[in-house]
Amino acid sequence: MISFPVDKVLCLNFNQDCSCLAVGTEDGFKIFSCDPYRKCYQKKDGGMGLVSMLYCTSLLAIVGAGQQASLSPRRLQLFNSSEQKSICELNFMDSILNVKLNKKRLVVVLEFKLHIFDISTMKLLQSANTNANPKGLVGLSMGEDISYVAYPWSSESGTGDVIVMDAVNLHKVSVIKAHKTVLSSLAFSNDGNRLATSSSKGTVIRVFDIPESRLVYTLRRGSVPAQIYSLSFNASATLLCVSSDTGTIHIFKLSEAKKNFKEGMSVGSIQDTLNNMLVSVRDFAHLKVRSEGSARNICVIPEGDTRVFVATYDGFLYQFGLDAVNGGSCRLEKEYRLLDAAAV
Repeated sequence: MISFPVDKVLCLNFNQDCSCLAVGTEDGFKIFSCDPYRKCYQKKDGGMGLVSMLYCTSLLAIVGAGQQASLSPRRLQLFNSSEQKSICELNFMDSILNVKLNKKRLVVVLEFKLHIFDISTMKLLQSANTNANPKGLVGLSMGEDISYVAYPWSSESGTGDVIVMDAVNLHKVSVIKAHKTVLSSLAFSNDGNRLATSSSKGTVIRVFDIPESRLVYTLRRGSVPAQIYSLSFNASATLLCVSSDTGTIHIFKLSEAKKNFKEGMSVGSIQDTLNNMLVSVRDFAHLKVRSEGSARNICVIPEGDTRVFVATYDGFLYQFGLDAVNGGSCRLEKEYRLLDAAAV
């Protein structure tokens, strides 16, 4: 008897403390606890293109995949899973590409616009025009008193600049010239003090101090170009997890990485080029994911820094052991199927 998945993953999102995983599928969405692994909630209501949690609460932000008229990709629902009902709906002119939320703010990303809402009232606080952002790239830090939003910007055609905004006081903090080519991924540390970025080339990851916006680490993933799938800091921002289409996940130890010669140097300058050659840091630990056709994945390091969780778009959650002292190759400890299977 052979089992085949009867569903397809459309989106994956770990919650803010990496304790739960939200999975949007063609049939609805599911919420899983990562450790111990169990399915906490499931709703079969049609395709879900985006599902985001607010920590371990019952509040979810969901966006349909457009397979039914009632689940438009232009409609955002705030959904209460304990009461099993929608508590707020917002409609937009264009498809919603990403949603981020913390305890004070909810950020909605369209291809050419970004909206910031007060999550307690769902009042629109600010809208910003953006360059074309077809991937819906955005970062939101988790602080309540101090919180930042970051999104791509190109001051010149094809460059990978980043705008950093204060999400609480609603003003621009800085424009960071992060890469010479367009951005492929970005992520804040939980406290918002660090921002990691990668470009479409995918060979180098840069880490900036916020709000100073100074370049402090240059991390070398490899010499062969790759598509970066995800960037994720651990809770203390001493480790950075990087996944890509190579199937290898790299973990960098920032506490031991050498800082750049001159913080805040101009990306693409002669000094920056020399810095990349002489100071860039190789990974501290690594692991290889088994998946069909280098399936997209996201990775996180949960509390304790002894494990790495990897969720893949071919429907699996993997748990690897991490030696936070010696690093090296991470060993696969557990493997779980996220999709229901039909026996044939």
